[in-house]
Amino acid sequence: MLESARHVRPIYLPYKPSEALSEVIRGSGYDPALISVEDLQRIANRLSAVVKREPAWGWRYLRNVLNGKMEASKKLADAVMRLGALIDGTPDLPATAERVSVLASGKVRPGALVLANSQSCANPGCGIEFVPRTPNQRFHSAACYRIWRKSHAK
Repeated sequence: MLESARHVRPIYLPYKPSEALSEVIRGSGYDPALISVEDLQRIANRLSAVVKREPAWGWRYLRNVLNGKMEASKKLADAVMRLGALIDGTPDLPATAERVSVLASGKVRPGALVLANSQSCANPGCGIEFVPRTPNQRFHSAACYRIWRKSHAK
């Protein structure tokens, strides 16, 4: 679990990753210009833990992003936004869930948290990956089930 911040205050996360990183550092109770190597490595470890990155980022990478010498990777930018959300009090699950693109046939709002695993349709000729509505659902649709049943009725 992530260590608790020294001083928690709501933070504003700008779109630019280097500025967002500065805000996360401030939200963790440090001054980005004066933060020690050890504390910056601690922040790097927290960011890495949020996105399950192994090995963890190093303090030098964060320092270069802060100083504008390097651009933040997409994964670091994502980690900064997630850690900022955790500092602001967002529950762990939404802040640490994996972001994916989903095609929805039902009512699923953008940013919705899906609490189930996807699975492949049991019809070998289908190939569709779906999130079942019930634990025992094996086919993504009734039509796919009928096709599979016809092929196995012989």
